[in-house]
Amino acid sequence: MEKIKLTIPTGVHHGAQIITGFLMLKEQGWDVEIIDRSRDRNTPFYGLPALLAEYRGKKLFYDVWDGYQDPENMELGLQSCDFYFKRSFSAGKNRELFPSDCQRMYPLGFNYYVTHRKNPADEPVWKALLRPLQGKTPARFFVPRVFEGDGEAPCGNPPRILFLTQLWGREAWLEGDPANDEREAISNTRIEIIRALRKEYGDAFLGGINDCPLSRQLAPDLIVPRELTERRHYLKKVHESDICIGSTGLHGSIGGKTGEYVAAAKAIVHEEMCYSVTGDFREGVNYLSFRTAGECVEAVAKLVESPERLQAMKRANAAYYQQYLRPDMLVKNTLEIVDKAL
Repeated sequence: MEKIKLTIPTGVHHGAQIITGFLMLKEQGWDVEIIDRSRDRNTPFYGLPALLAEYRGKKLFYDVWDGYQDPENMELGLQSCDFYFKRSFSAGKNRELFPSDCQRMYPLGFNYYVTHRKNPADEPVWKALLRPLQGKTPARFFVPRVFEGDGEAPCGNPPRILFLTQLWGREAWLEGDPANDEREAISNTRIEIIRALRKEYGDAFLGGINDCPLSRQLAPDLIVPRELTERRHYLKKVHESDICIGSTGLHGSIGGKTGEYVAAAKAIVHEEMCYSVTGDFREGVNYLSFRTAGECVEAVAKLVESPERLQAMKRANAAYYQQYLRPDMLVKNTLEIVDKAL
């Protein structure tokens, strides 16, 4: 079996999913060497949301940026690799920004924070020990099985709908940057969705925002207790739900919650996606899309009124997870692209 060398240049949590995938392959007998350079400021791409691998004499670059907000470092990544795998993938943007290299760029898929107990770039032990004292769960708790569902759990009557989220505020350091307007628009959309679903579905809907100064300023009536937004308790609510709502993240990204919904095998109603993912993740099969809060309510109604369609979507997402999103499969699929090219 070919040796694989993975270099970790960052402790940024976006990379945990990829590290986990390689560690899972190592447990399955693959010859994987993990090199942790996340604390070495002299390593290439130090502190950036990226990982580097070597396989069959080729160099692989894993880009887990939210979007295309750092084209200069993306260009450096392209110059340093033979195969470039991108989380927030847009064929159009690739052609526009990197016309001579776009043929070497491939979609990576959904990203969410899932880790492995042997992940060397995770938080140090002393910080993990402090987490319970802060009312939080240590990072190493969030291994793949914590997220996984089988798609066969019976639906509630009525189906249970979930949208617990956070808001983004304008930042002084982003003044003049379109990202500030994007943050404001994201928050407004999320507030509208929660209010519309509360009005339509009452107690069948669990939704709200975390308690923080911005939430108190913009929508204090939507703040939910902290125990609902702490990640471990939040995931328990995901597993108890049937339909989960996803909205666009920063830089047009597909948020980490969406990957969690897929892993948990839930039916998904999601704001129109700006980026492509791997495999056969399809509108109408794996999710229903919307552009406005009103359209969100209408999409949810289609699932609530058709238990068979709702259950079929849960099963479709369970199957998608096993083939494309489970961390070892996500990484293995990138290696198969290299195999096919060679």
